[in-house]
Amino acid sequence: MDMATAKHAEQGNSDVRNHLRLCPFCEQNCGTVVKFDHKAKRIISIRGDKDDPLSKGYICAKAYAQKELSDDPDRLRTPMIKRNGVFEEATWPEALDFAAERIKDIQTKYGKSGIAFYFGNVISHVPGPSLYAAPLLTALETTQLYSSSSIDHFAQILAALEMFGGCGSIAVPDVDRIDYFVLVGTNPSQSNGSLLTAPGVQDRLDAMRKRGGKVIVIDPRASETAQAADWHLPVRPNGDAALLFGVLHTLFAESLINPGHLVDKLTGLDELRQLAKGFPPELVASSCGISADDIRKLAREFAAAKKACIYGRVGSTVQRFGSIANWLMWAINAVTGNLDREGGFMFPRGVFDNIFQAEHYQGDAAPYNRWQSRVRGIPELCSQLPASVLVEEIEVPGEGQVKALITMCGNPAVSAQNGSGRLTRAFESLEFMMSFDIYINETTRHADVILPSPDHMEHSDFMVFYIAFCVRDYLRYCPPVTDLSPGAMQDSDIFNGLVARLLGITPEEADERALHLLYDQLKGHGNPVCNAVDYEQVRRMVGDEPGQDRMLDLFIRSGHYGDHFGARPDGLTLERLKAHPHGVDFGPMVGGRIEEMLHLPDKKINLMPPIIAADVPHLREWIAVGPPQGLELISGRRHVRSANSWMHNLHVLVKGKDRCTLVIHPRDAQSRGITEGDIVEVRSRAGKVQVRAAVSEDIRPGVVSLPHGWGHDEPGTRMNVAREHAGVNANLLVDADFVDRPSNNAVFNGIPVEVTLMTIVAVESSEDPSVMGAMQ
Repeated sequence: MDMATAKHAEQGNSDVRNHLRLCPFCEQNCGTVVKFDHKAKRIISIRGDKDDPLSKGYICAKAYAQKELSDDPDRLRTPMIKRNGVFEEATWPEALDFAAERIKDIQTKYGKSGIAFYFGNVISHVPGPSLYAAPLLTALETTQLYSSSSIDHFAQILAALEMFGGCGSIAVPDVDRIDYFVLVGTNPSQSNGSLLTAPGVQDRLDAMRKRGGKVIVIDPRASETAQAADWHLPVRPNGDAALLFGVLHTLFAESLINPGHLVDKLTGLDELRQLAKGFPPELVASSCGISADDIRKLAREFAAAKKACIYGRVGSTVQRFGSIANWLMWAINAVTGNLDREGGFMFPRGVFDNIFQAEHYQGDAAPYNRWQSRVRGIPELCSQLPASVLVEEIEVPGEGQVKALITMCGNPAVSAQNGSGRLTRAFESLEFMMSFDIYINETTRHADVILPSPDHMEHSDFMVFYIAFCVRDYLRYCPPVTDLSPGAMQDSDIFNGLVARLLGITPEEADERALHLLYDQLKGHGNPVCNAVDYEQVRRMVGDEPGQDRMLDLFIRSGHYGDHFGARPDGLTLERLKAHPHGVDFGPMVGGRIEEMLHLPDKKINLMPPIIAADVPHLREWIAVGPPQGLELISGRRHVRSANSWMHNLHVLVKGKDRCTLVIHPRDAQSRGITEGDIVEVRSRAGKVQVRAAVSEDIRPGVVSLPHGWGHDEPGTRMNVAREHAGVNANLLVDADFVDRPSNNAVFNGIPVEVTLMTIVAVESSEDPSVMGAMQ
């Protein structure tokens, strides 16, 4: 008996058991062992599961916070309805009736798209919302659909669509077999990896170096990943595209192009060669901040490596030329033969098919520009409009104006462009707002009704969304640890109850409808198993028990290792998966999948994507202007104990040194009279914030850095720990009109700012600058 269990047992009778679970806090879904007291209904301890074949016992600091999340007194456990401006607890029938009636009233009065829907990235961390959002959206029939995708990876979705023909044709680095790894705008030692499910990424990078490989980081800041790398290139913000063009120029000029197995799959190679001629390293060096010699060295080493990969994430997308940067990274992988091969940039197959953001060309028809935003005519991409236009769709009157909003597992008031609080003011003007969330936060405080998910220990768990980004064909099923708490409701029942009320059917019929929709989605995306069997056969084999487990069984049976609904008797089913509680691993990614990923009419890789290439003249103009005289802000600085905005109410994750600081280079600080710990004002054309300065040589001169996801000092929230560590909302500095032009992805990096020293006027003692008065 360990100390935690012994101490707990001393307090009275206990029923302590170990349960195998998945950590819900980030994309890695690490396997855990949860010690749970069933008498007290409380988590005692959490540790990594050494027998999990993917995470192998690895967990980061966030995993331990599941106990605090379960015990958090601020976490919502029952629905909330706002009455006379005050949130009050409500019953589920009362809350669902109220929500459905208000939604129907809004759509009757203003049309289907009078209501907008926004979902955040936490929807992908737990199965219920992931699986039941689509049936709700189908019932709503709105074209006003938004998500965090257009905040952090729309540029990559557009590149995938234009180059391969599919929004989901996004490759991931084969981190366990790469020899030469270039990371652009990503810090996996802190983020754990993004659009890359490979638990313990830093350990994998260390192993890469130990076997003779090399790690290169391109980032304006010497991040934690950069400090452990072999080579750091401190690129200027927005300079990635110029740098990558310089690399391509060198590859072509020095005859280092070798597509290998892709030679017959490429179109536009000659056009790309001609375009790259205009970007010699000497031309781009000054604007991107990397010397011509280093650009050539990078190109030569990459081409000479046996197994190389260049990979970018958030920093490569949330910038002015994010679409160009991602196009060029993928083109470099392709023309050097490192795309779709072992040790390169590979396409995960997964245990089952990906249906999330997986729309692709159907004949000549692309999932792009099928409708446009009402105010400015911005095209949809993969059935979504960019979050940057949501504010104007609410603000501007006229036919089709958004009058109501549903948010799910997201906090756009903090995570989206919100210059000077513009988005927050727009929320205040809505006639109705509903949120699926477990907290009253900066966004949900504006809601009229909040519907909370149950505690993580009270539902079954398995990976759904991140199957598409996993470096191994892996799956794990975890049954619930305990029964539902009083007042709680399963996600499937919440969604089915709402859909039933919207459509005038029973919740049981709504669940059947959800299952049939999943089957139709798999068929529509070309799943050969679902195309070979009718729904009645599927329905018989997955059983009568409603809910998310039945949907997982459909996924598994129709997947690459499934029983194919009886056609492969020895194949995998949910019941057979349950016999492997630590998970099953069918091996690493395999190459030769390019045919499956190509959906363009000519079934080729397009190296000259027209929508993205059309932005190259703007890049030329930017290069011609040269470096600015003032400072440029980069936001999104990651920390291993944080993930966007939703985990800051857990003391174990926010305790210690203040992390919401403005990192500034000593040279820039000295010229402004700023010293370590001073309060400074950061001002952009969109807004201003006051924050504490952290002087560090880890940042490029001329660049300052703020983290993403803070600013928890708004009135009306119920996140008391977060309020004590409020920090500032960096996105108050971000203009909704500042976007990557091809994709309309938000721009959070390379924002011109002024930084000035503030004179503090004491209000009360606090370690949080947001509660201090300041005057210049």
